[in-house]
Amino acid sequence: MAKSLFDNEKRCFVCLSRKNIHKHHVYGGANRDNSERTGEWVYLCARHHNMSDDGVHFNKALDDKLKKYGQKRFEQEVGDRKEFMKIFGKNYLEADDGD
Repeated sequence: MAKSLFDNEKRCFVCLSRKNIHKHHVYGGANRDNSERTGEWVYLCARHHNMSDDGVHFNKALDDKLKKYGQKRFEQEVGDRKEFMKIFGKNYLEADDGD
């Protein structure tokens, strides 16, 4: 398992709570294994994961924020935008972000 590109402390990335922590793969579904391999995962409390409307699975704004942050971190620590898009199949940043 790769270290997280987000934060490796077992606390919620959003609110810093240490209670009821879940591991969330930022690019899930078909990209779950790619997320695991490249460190595109983050710890979230139940509220910010999937147990409320504030959770990433129900809150598109939070989901988008994590995807954009994940791509920025990938481009800083792992590879360039072309490699990110080859792995994850999509650019989550605007054309002028991070170029």
